Amino acid sequence: MFEFLKVKKNRFIGIDFGTSSVKVVELSYKEQKAFLENYGTVNLDKIGYEKQNSDQKKISYEQKVNDAIKRLLAKMELKSGLTYLSIPGFSGLITIIELPEMQKEELAKAIQFEAHKYIPSSLDEIAMSWEIIEHVNNTNAPLSQMLGKDIGGKKIKVLLVAAPKREIERYEGFVSGTKLNVAAIELETFSIVRSLVSEDSGNFLIIDMGSRATNIILVEKGVVIVNRNIDAGGNEITTTISESMNISKQRAEDMKKGEKDFLNSKESYLVIPVLEFVANESKRILNAYKLKNKDARIDGVLLSGGTSKMKGLEEYFSNSLGTKVILGNPWRRIVAKDGADVLIKNLGGSFTVALGLALRGLEEYKRK
Repeated sequence: MFEFLKVKKNRFIGIDFGTSSVKVVELSYKEQKAFLENYGTVNLDKIGYEKQNSDQKKISYEQKVNDAIKRLLAKMELKSGLTYLSIPGFSGLITIIELPEMQKEELAKAIQFEAHKYIPSSLDEIAMSWEIIEHVNNTNAPLSQMLGKDIGGKKIKVLLVAAPKREIERYEGFVSGTKLNVAAIELETFSIVRSLVSEDSGNFLIIDMGSRATNIILVEKGVVIVNRNIDAGGNEITTTISESMNISKQRAEDMKKGEKDFLNSKESYLVIPVLEFVANESKRILNAYKLKNKDARIDGVLLSGGTSKMKGLEEYFSNSLGTKVILGNPWRRIVAKDGADVLIKNLGGSFTVALGLALRGLEEYKRK
């Protein structure tokens, strides 16, 4: 989305700056395949706990991330490499705008004008990118000819992506001073889509649940057409379990990650508001899409993110949405060393963003 430099190498690093952890993955490209070379993760909450025990000072997110990056670079022995970073989906904007077909120079001005409708701050403070995703023949064109008036004609659909420059600089700053070369920064929405459905030509709904936020993404033939960010996720589930069962949050977190199904068993009395909200929003997005596109179908609904491993979540969303929901597999295109199956199963969808970032570098390399 926002590019910095281009260097032709065959090792690619993706760094996912999450709210509760930092994840790093390194891929290589050989034999026309993506190979897992290295990975690492650091729990940010544990960094804060350790620091606070020593000096009793509140540790900022930036301090935690800087500490995590140092640990990961040392642990993984990463010394250089093309690096791709993500910023949270809620930090940016993804929207599709429809415009009359025009020359490229005129189009740039028209997009700037349209952007003001979606972006309240000065455009000087915003980094923007856009691409034409579809040429549309307006159905009113024959009527235009009959009436002798221009009420139709050819139109284009443009995917507009924007994010505050200060956010981009903030995340780029996390790796400044290291030997990692930042090739590009993008909204995590695109990383999620790339790792889960990039090679599939169908239409998919992705529910990506992290600890703090949930992304609901509708993808049509590889293009993000709806991106809904909800400022709630796994932390709210933990809080509900803790309060409903009158137990500590740590105990509730352990139970959430355990083998007990709190969501679908007959004896379960838990009502988890955040899951109801996510299910209702997902249903609304699906219904709106089907209403607008009568002949279109949804080829799959996928769960991803660190919270996606919660026991019973697939069944819960399947029942709520009235369609089968499955765990997305970001590892399906990745070749790992023998015996890594258990490792990959445990990591699951938690590395979706990091893998999607590294895959961007790999795909750019293949096109050169």
